Amino acid sequence: MIDFASGVIDGPGIVTARRTLADLGGLFADQAALAALDPNIVVYETHGYPEPESGSPALLAATTVLYPGRVGGEAFMTRGHFHVDPTRGESCFTLRGSGVLLLRDRSGAEQRIAMEPGSLAMIEGRFAHRVANVGDEPLVFLVTWLSDCGHDYAEVAAWPRGSWSVGV
Repeated sequence: MIDFASGVIDGPGIVTARRTLADLGGLFADQAALAALDPNIVVYETHGYPEPESGSPALLAATTVLYPGRVGGEAFMTRGHFHVDPTRGESCFTLRGSGVLLLRDRSGAEQRIAMEPGSLAMIEGRFAHRVANVGDEPLVFLVTWLSDCGHDYAEVAAWPRGSWSVGV
């Protein structure tokens, strides 16, 4: 069961992960503003099904609850990633709140897609993707992907701080 208001998925085998400012500090340009904040602030949490250990690719689903907040002039955001297999995309369905889905391909071309309750974005596998919360309430969204897409967080993490964010 998914609670659309809270974003929590409840059921057997569900895995929850939390990311704090300490985990994500390298994303933000204003390191002085970051240092003034509690590093234990939860920026976002995910609730979803674990990757299968082996076998055929599985269709997976998870929710993300991205809390409102700012570091300097930048909105709280997810860390973002590419799919290792660029033929494998992802869907993103907004349940609550307002945000921006940031897309960037390897040539540096960017797209920004507004997120509001009921919006659905189909993300091509060739795009790195990240979400920023531009509202004053939690941004809750549901994502689906195939388990064999692979996730490359390192390439996005190597981009200069603040180079791929949303100012508020």
